[in-house]
Amino acid sequence: MRKAFLFLYPLLAPALYCRAQDTLFVAQYPQKMTASVYVANNSLLLGSDTKDYEPNSPLTVGVGFSIKNTVVSARLGYAVADLQGKEYGRTKVLDFQLHNYGRNFIADVFVQNYKGFYTEKRKTITRYPDISIRQIGAEGTYLFNGKEFSAKAAFQQSEKQLQSAGSFAIGGGVYVYHLHLGDELPSLNEKYLDNIQVGVNGGYAYSWVVNSNWLLSGMATLGLNVGNDPESLKDVKLKVYPGVFSRIAASYNKLGYSVAFSMLIQNKLLYSGQGDTFTVTSLGMQLAFIKRFDGFKRE
Repeated sequence: MRKAFLFLYPLLAPALYCRAQDTLFVAQYPQKMTASVYVANNSLLLGSDTKDYEPNSPLTVGVGFSIKNTVVSARLGYAVADLQGKEYGRTKVLDFQLHNYGRNFIADVFVQNYKGFYTEKRKTITRYPDISIRQIGAEGTYLFNGKEFSAKAAFQQSEKQLQSAGSFAIGGGVYVYHLHLGDELPSLNEKYLDNIQVGVNGGYAYSWVVNSNWLLSGMATLGLNVGNDPESLKDVKLKVYPGVFSRIAASYNKLGYSVAFSMLIQNKLLYSGQGDTFTVTSLGMQLAFIKRFDGFKRE
């Protein structure tokens, strides 16, 4: 059964030490309201030492609406069709994500649960309906140069980047994982894998103003997390897990509208008690049309 997901984007508290905006680098759009339509696809991928498992994740279409300088901001999406055919199996998906871009602070929240995966090798499809992944996590990232680099312009198209600029970034996060490996992986002695990670990350963000209309942006952070399964954590047995979080965007911007493509890739490692290594990758792609306007006209 297809479900609609409502994404609420509340106005978060301002970042500490927020500096004034440099109007030579960043400009505000004059319109008070924004409406958008989008097509998106999110996936949660699982990689082991020997295979890569993919979900038959759905294509989502949706609409959004926001009012400038208020807490009114919402998105409604509906899954319309699986990207792959029925022979790839069915993936049950719950995928809630919140990405809030402030002047100096970026907040990311993930609540994802995927059940049902497949592998394909030499046109042979193998389905794994019992494999499931649950990822719940949150990250906060501080931008040192929010005065000149606008994350809102880069990844949200709610501001205008006038000159190319970049910023170093530092942050941290916490993640909780639950993997059900099922009976389809007989080489593993564990059917379940639970993991908790806490860590820090750092990186760089940059926006290239190609011309008055085109903007290309990217951001990447590398992180080191510490954690383990809950039982090992009770005995203070810690393992170190590297992670990568990157996002890219390309947008065409006019005064009254924008067309934007964005991609988000987050990669985490997990280790089982038997020494197996798993890679959990959250991948999201979106194509959106954003319309800016001042209000609703009365006849």
